[in-house]
Amino acid sequence: MLKNHSFLGWRRTVGAAAVAFAFLSMPTAELWAADNTATGDIGGVDADLTDSNTFTLNSSTLALVKAAFLNSSGAALSSGSSVPKGTLVDFLIYVDNSTGVGVSNVNISDPLTGFTYQANSIKVDNSQNTGATAAAIYASVDGQSALDDGVDGTDVAGISGSTISAGSGAGNVQLDIAASKVWAILFTASVD
Repeated sequence: MLKNHSFLGWRRTVGAAAVAFAFLSMPTAELWAADNTATGDIGGVDADLTDSNTFTLNSSTLALVKAAFLNSSGAALSSGSSVPKGTLVDFLIYVDNSTGVGVSNVNISDPLTGFTYQANSIKVDNSQNTGATAAAIYASVDGQSALDDGVDGTDVAGISGSTISAGSGAGNVQLDIAASKVWAILFTASVD
């Protein structure tokens, strides 16, 4: 019997021996707000973070994307791909800020369900310019050194329990994304 798990636009179909990847059009990591919305403050006043300061993100200018690659070869996994249990998969989450304005204090959270995180595999990169392909972003971030896994205020990203997080909202260093840049996180997990 197959059991479907869905979370934030990423669907995983679990069978006895394989996982089928289905990529939907919605963002797949969490910006700690409703899909395609965020809250803003005025002059750094946290009390201003109310519904009156909620704005809709234009998906053509600030995009949140999740992609998967085979760890063994770096080959992209497309929607409908199946891999056997135990396969190591590299998950790439990136924010493409194609606006002319930097975005500060971004928080991203991705709960792992049906996957086991591989220790010391979190890498981040912000060297790519907006519009870069997922393959180019993957290659760039894969070439970076791994962070420690802790959520301890020393790195921008870490893991707590089974949730990968980036940004100060979960206890990491503040995440800022420059104008016309891509910020990316890459981590490895095995299929349960």
